[in-house]
Parts: sequence; structure tokens; C-alpha cells
Amino acid sequence: MIKRAYTRIGMLGFLFLVCAIALSLPPKVEAAREKITFSLDFGIYGTHAPFYLALEKGYFAQEDIEVTITEGAGSATVAQIIAGGKVPIGYVDFGTMAPGVVQGMPIKAIFGITQTSPMAIISRAENPIKTPKELEGKVIAMAAAESTAKVFPALIAMVGADLTKISVINPAVGAKNALFLQNRADAITGYSQLQTVQLEDQGAKVYYFKYGDFGANTLSNGIIANTDFLSQKGDLAKKFVRAIAKGWVEAQKYPEEAVEAIFKSRPEFRDKKKVLLRQLELTFPLLSTPNTKGKPLGWMAKKDWEQTQEILTKYTGLQKAIPVEQYFTNDYIP
Repeated sequence: MIKRAYTRIGMLGFLFLVCAIALSLPPKVEAAREKITFSLDFGIYGTHAPFYLALEKGYFAQEDIEVTITEGAGSATVAQIIAGGKVPIGYVDFGTMAPGVVQGMPIKAIFGITQTSPMAIISRAENPIKTPKELEGKVIAMAAAESTAKVFPALIAMVGADLTKISVINPAVGAKNALFLQNRADAITGYSQLQTVQLEDQGAKVYYFKYGDFGANTLSNGIIANTDFLSQKGDLAKKFVRAIAKGWVEAQKYPEEAVEAIFKSRPEFRDKKKVLLRQLELTFPLLSTPNTKGKPLGWMAKKDWEQTQEILTKYTGLQKAIPVEQYFTNDYIP
């Protein structure tokens, strides 16, 4: 019995020693998540929902990244900010980015999203304009600085229409929808997933065709990054793209959930849910081209970049053609 008592005392002493050692050790500190700021191109619209879904679902957190999403003031401005290194990564229009690359800005596309151009000619459903040729004798509104306006001459030239027979008016950015609704323009240029939905939300019934339907397809929006960031933190870029890709895959399955994710960060947008959802749904058909068939989401084709550069140099004043590999890389695609 005495022996058992000593045994119990010995066991208790051993346990006490283990506990004492454990308490004396410094607490386990989890590795800090790497912080990164991600800039959108403009204020929030439906196409942005998958980014917020990736945030809400914890896809960034799973990659040990803490992401802050900020709104942009246009693709040109965002591209400049990324080139300057203030923000390492963002979502911009590739056609707007291209002149910067030609001029030597340290930026590169790493994940294509709207690879079929959403650029469109939007008219009234009761008096539809179905081809570029039918614009002759009509009035069309577009802001001169818009990407849709810059590529418009390419669309007209590709079908042999006469630009001199089309009355083009150039309102301030954001004013063309009002001209259309006031019947002061027969058509406007716009994006198939943006202005069409905005006009429908205001009671208009619209018809549209995309520039790409008539051969004037240019790559549209996607993720770009600072090239120094890519050189120094390539693994972080891969983690970021992996999380983004998961967000887009999930959004296609559950678009309403993706839109709801926006409201977790920006509840003031809830009254725009119908518009945001429609914009997102109209984005999904734009995610690939015939040249990307069978490739992973976000993968970009050299042929698509070559066509984009050809249109930009011929019609929009892009200074010169460069090897298209300078614009993009697929090295970060999961």
C-alpha cells in the first residue's frame, strides 16, 4: 500500500512537472497573414462580386493572405498606381493598360477575366440596330475618352460601313444613358453587362450586339500586377490568383450568394441587388474565347493578345507593336 502511495505521488509529481514546463513555454504565435491591397477599376458593379465572395468565403485567408479591396477611379489611374507600387495588384481594362506597358510601365496581366469584349452597341428594342452598317444615318452617343469610343472606328471599318454617315455625339462621361433615355440618341456604346442593365433598370427595353460579333474583339478586363511585386513575391501572387479563381468558380454556381457577399462589406449597395446580379450573370459568357477553350479559368491566349494589339495600334493610337509576352503571363494561373 505504501508502495502504491509513493507511485501515485511520483505520478502526480511528474504531471506537475510537465504542466510547469508547459506553462513556462512562450505561447504559440500563429504566423501573421500577409497583407495586400487589391484595387478595383471603378466603383462597385456586378462583375466585382466574385472578389467579395472570395473574401467572404475565406479563400484569401486559406492562403494566409489578408486582402483589402478598394474602389478605383478608372483603369488608367489604377494602372498608374500599380506601376508606382502604391498598390501591387488590381483589376483593370487591358486595352487601357496596354499603352502603359508600351511606355515602359512595370505592370503585367496575370489573370484574364472578361476575355470576350463586352463592348456593345445598345439601341432600343422597338427600333433595334442589329449591325454596324445600320448605324449609318443614325445618331450614336459615346464619351470620347471611353474605350468603347476608341475601338468604335475598328468596328465600323471591319464591316465596311461609312463613318462619315454616322452622327457621333460626345457627351461627358456618364451622360450618354440620359441622352438615350431622352430619345436624343438612337444608340450608345457601352458594355453588355453594365449599361444594358442600367437602362433596363430605368424602364428601357434594349437590344444590343457586341463588337466581337463583327470581328472587333479586344481583351477586356482582368488582374494586373506590378512586375517588381511579381519578381519579389511571386508565391504571394500565385496564392492571390488561386483564391480569386475559387471565387469565380463558386460565383458561377451561386451568383446570388456572390452578390450577397458584396453587402457584407458594403451594405449600402443592397438596394442595387437586382442590377448587380444581372450584371454578374451577363459577365459569365465573357470569361473565355475560342482560343482559350479547354484551358483553366484566367488563362490568356497569345492570339487574343495579338489581335488586341493589332486593333489598338491601328485604330486607337497605340504607339507601336511590341512582343505580346510583355503584356501578359500565364505563370500564375492555378
